[in-house]
Amino acid sequence: MKLFVLLAILTECRRDTLNSPDALRAALDAAVAAGLFTGLGTLVVPFSPQGVTACAVVGESHIALHTWPEEGRIFIDVASCSTKQSVERALDAIRAVFPEGKLAVLEERVLDGGVISSVAR
Repeated sequence: MKLFVLLAILTECRRDTLNSPDALRAALDAAVAAGLFTGLGTLVVPFSPQGVTACAVVGESHIALHTWPEEGRIFIDVASCSTKQSVERALDAIRAVFPEGKLAVLEERVLDGGVISSVAR
């Protein structure tokens, strides 16, 4: 079995979007649909005074988001035993919710049995 993992950080995102539970839920819903994942459940937790963590559990693994509105950043974690393209499509859908965001970190990993290959961009 292969597991495709994509980790990313977007910077320069709008604070109001990063602090919106509705925006994070929309990003997860879009990512699940774009990745053709089987949605099993979603949890969105706002923090005080700011920030949101959101996670979608999918039949293929998970999508997790965490925001720092005060810094304009969002951390994205997508993992799937489906395909590399599924995690890439999920990231694209999330980025569409944060169109002003700049991709600061992108790391992709493929876990294939006991072998881990990693590509940082």
